[in-house]
Amino acid sequence: MEKKKITLSISPSVIILALLILGGILLLPTDNRRHRLSIEDSPVIASRIRTLGELTTACFYDEVVLTGTKKNLLSVSPLGSLARDGFGKDVDDHLVIIARGTVRSGIDLQKIEPADVRISGDTVILRLPPPQYLDVIVNPSDIEVFAESGKWTQQEMAGLQQSARRKLVAEADHMGLKRSAYEGAMEAVSDLLLACGYTYIRFDHPASYVPLPGPEGY
Repeated sequence: MEKKKITLSISPSVIILALLILGGILLLPTDNRRHRLSIEDSPVIASRIRTLGELTTACFYDEVVLTGTKKNLLSVSPLGSLARDGFGKDVDDHLVIIARGTVRSGIDLQKIEPADVRISGDTVILRLPPPQYLDVIVNPSDIEVFAESGKWTQQEMAGLQQSARRKLVAEADHMGLKRSAYEGAMEAVSDLLLACGYTYIRFDHPASYVPLPGPEGY
């Protein structure tokens, strides 16, 4: 069984955009670099952040074991009932699979609105959208049949695959993946705004997201 693993990952677009913004700032005259955007420029900041799009900041890798059981012609027959009830024999069909999958978590920064950005001097107060699971990937090639008895249809296999996805999400919840994704998004956006010349970045946490990181800003 592979060990559970959470990794933090920042989209390449974040790094590229940060370098472009930083390069533009360094090319400005010194007086212009001291300029701070006013509250009227909140739409500008919001627009810049939205260009980052769907930001993946945490991934969870794991493998889960799932078991399927179903009746067959023997198990529903009088002989099967006798074997099961009289002699304790298991005559049902069984399928045990090992599914390896990935849960990708992050924040959709396209949902940022001007009202989510407040500017005061060299401080930006920002409300990020709550983190979410952007994708749960369980490919058929990542499913290993460990044990099988009887015949199983593609539809029944697909049902177990969906169960694997739900189990992976439950494991990601237990590991606090959304919290990790939120913290990663805070760090990425903070780096961008610090590159724009702001000194303090603070976050107004969304009320809909309960398990919040401790620090208010960076």
